[in-house]
Amino acid sequence: MDSKDTLKAYTNKVKDLTDTGNINYKLRNIHIDVENIYEDIKSNKSSAIYKNIFWLLYIVAFIVFLVHTYRNGFGVGMIFLIFLIAYFFYFTYKIKMVIRANIKSKKPDKIEPEKAEFLRDRIRYISEGIRVTAIRAAMVRNFYIIFFPLMSFTLIDILKGPFTLKSYIVIFIVAFIIGGAFWYYYFKNDLNDIESDIDILDELKVKISKL
Repeated sequence: MDSKDTLKAYTNKVKDLTDTGNINYKLRNIHIDVENIYEDIKSNKSSAIYKNIFWLLYIVAFIVFLVHTYRNGFGVGMIFLIFLIAYFFYFTYKIKMVIRANIKSKKPDKIEPEKAEFLRDRIRYISEGIRVTAIRAAMVRNFYIIFFPLMSFTLIDILKGPFTLKSYIVIFIVAFIIGGAFWYYYFKNDLNDIESDIDILDELKVKISKL
């Protein structure tokens, strides 16, 4: 091989190393973005937070409905209590199914951390976890929209009742308008942030595929 061929071969090798370095640098930046999202979700929007929020209202509502049933016998308190217990089983079943599907979607194969495939799997793993959190948050929001007004209505009846039929209807409507609307907007920002995180992770996957 003459000097010209040697120089060309050396240049190509340097170029290959430089390109590899650029890819590794870009992957590192993407990795940092991914882990920042993961830390934010773990700290501020973890499933444990929504689980605790669910149990807070569940226990209070259960006590209120039980007291109303004890004082008044079979009536709205008993109906709401049965409805509450049914929603608990539905909530538990739904979350377990989502988590089970998430576990099945994970690949057991070991991939070297410096590979783009490793980062893609990491993004997929975090995205699926965030989707579980999003479903849990949505179900907790719906739980509050439904049961907070019912609990408020029942508590008012315990403390101030009995009322006329017209008064009951007015209290019931007001409880749903105020309580339902409040909790809808209370959870709205969290759900939007979670969806935004999922969109960002999808964009990062596209960036990796273009490297």
